[in-house]
Amino acid sequence: MHNQPVDQQTLDLLHKAFEIVLDQNDISYNKIGIAEEGELLLFLYETKDEKVHVFKWSKQASIGMSIGTLAQSVLTPLIPQLRLLS
Repeated sequence: MHNQPVDQQTLDLLHKAFEIVLDQNDISYNKIGIAEEGELLLFLYETKDEKVHVFKWSKQASIGMSIGTLAQSVLTPLIPQLRLLS
């Protein structure tokens, strides 16, 4: 993933994995999205009141991780904050 675009299929799988992690942790949301910006991947989280929050992480730190592990590693530290937003 480093220095190259992430293909749409991988972004779709990552999106689904993020949905699963959010559901497992009872985090409600209006919409979520996964996008990329240069060397970063972005997690876009829209609350019920339509406010969008963006969380960024490094593509380089994601190399070699399975999609499920990546979703867990990105979201686990955010769960307390997401609970407050949901």
